[in-house]
Amino acid sequence: MPVLRYVFTLNAVRELGRMAPEIARARAEASLDECLQGIREACTLSLGMEFDTLVRFDARSVVRLFAHAEQARILARLVDERARAHAERGEFRAALEDTVYAGQLLACSRQRFGVPKDARAAEALERELPALR
Repeated sequence: MPVLRYVFTLNAVRELGRMAPEIARARAEASLDECLQGIREACTLSLGMEFDTLVRFDARSVVRLFAHAEQARILARLVDERARAHAERGEFRAALEDTVYAGQLLACSRQRFGVPKDARAAEALERELPALR
């Protein structure tokens, strides 16, 4: 079973890596609604869960849904992208709330999975997707 979780997580990371340039381009060029739609699609494709549903719960509860630390990091990245989209449009309160939530996701991930597992996941990501750097 751990192999299946690893494969699922690796595919999620690859999917996010594939969609990251599109999300960044939409954030810079498109309307806020189009940017948020890209973030929602990326969450559904990479994690298999609805973005809007996940962000309604507290970070600790959301992290408990995940089987791997990298899943929490993916969601934190998507929440951070939404924060950047809000900040670029002058919606600083929403941007701050999203930034805090992304930080809480990462902190809860470290608390649940531990720092060593978190670090190994980051190293695996760098090996698998060197083009993201």
